[in-house]
Amino acid sequence: MPLTTTTTTPAPRAVPSAVTVLASLALAALTALAGAAGVVPAAAAAALVGLVLALGWPGLLRLPSPRGSAAVVAATGVLAAAAAAVVALVDDGREPLRALPAVLAFAVLGAFTHQMLRRDLRPRVVDGLGGSTTGLLLAALGSGWVAAASVGAAPVVSAAAATAAAALATALPGSRALGGGVGLVAGGAAGALGAVAAGEGALAGAQVGLAAGAVVVLVAVLLAPLAPASRRLPALGRGAAPVAAAGAVAGLLAPLLLP
Repeated sequence: MPLTTTTTTPAPRAVPSAVTVLASLALAALTALAGAAGVVPAAAAAALVGLVLALGWPGLLRLPSPRGSAAVVAATGVLAAAAAAVVALVDDGREPLRALPAVLAFAVLGAFTHQMLRRDLRPRVVDGLGGSTTGLLLAALGSGWVAAASVGAAPVVSAAAATAAAALATALPGSRALGGGVGLVAGGAAGALGAVAAGEGALAGAQVGLAAGAVVVLVAVLLAPLAPASRRLPALGRGAAPVAAAGAVAGLLAPLLLP
């Protein structure tokens, strides 16, 4: 009996849909404008990012009981942004993210409670819990934009410009490596331009931009196979995910380099 060998060809890179790209650009621009205006507008923008993420996250991961998962993710994004804003306003911008662990603790408890209260015989409990937890962590990272806004406009503008540029670069057709490399370069350049526009140094802005671009590229690679272009809400969630994740760079790294 002759031996037969089968060859597999790698799947082509999934290019984000126009809805995904427009969502990323719009949310990044809104975050930049709101963050430059102050802590409260930045909190509202971060909460909106969390809400858009929640709309598409269950469909993006095809989670069971999608409404409950969306509610957990949305509540986490809103509460994390509100907590960061309250701490920043009360303590004059000092350690605005110190309430985040408490928010995450309640959010994870909410994710467990949601799975226990399901009335559909609870199929795929592990998938539902893992997907909800990942989504709420992403939504909570969006509160980093509030922390950046408590320092000033420069961290927000630089990180948001880099996020938008990297998101646009990763949507270009081509290999995954090429898209990632272009995303890093675009993020660094946009971060430098954003910092200069806000009155800060280009070198520090480029460092912030490279970090934000790396986060955007990583999220794009992880989510590439998960959002069919024909499904509108998952495409929105995929567009909000890199903006939420880049909040970690905006809140933790950017204030150190762009005080």
